[in-house]
Amino acid sequence: MAKLTKEQRENFKKEYGEDKLKWLEIPTDDMNTDYMEVLACIPTRAVMSQYMKYIDVNPKKAQEILIKQCVLTDKETIMVDDALFMTAVSMLAELIPIREGRIKKF
Repeated sequence: MAKLTKEQRENFKKEYGEDKLKWLEIPTDDMNTDYMEVLACIPTRAVMSQYMKYIDVNPKKAQEILIKQCVLTDKETIMVDDALFMTAVSMLAELIPIREGRIKKF
């Protein structure tokens, strides 16, 4: 678990809002017996716009945008390890706030 001081916690809460912060438990081994916890924020509309701009032409860049903008702790560790990177990308994608809508006849 990323060790955060009380001051760091308060700064993150102030900058992102407590309801926008999530702890991600990312497995560090193939047996899913050991995990690292990283703090992340829910992707904003601006981050999603940057991400979508590159998703079809340069997926690697799009994924890096998601990690660099949303992962708040241990970012360097995630960036250098392919398994941690891909897992974090998929977990961040699950955080994208999409509601289930309904379509009705006119």
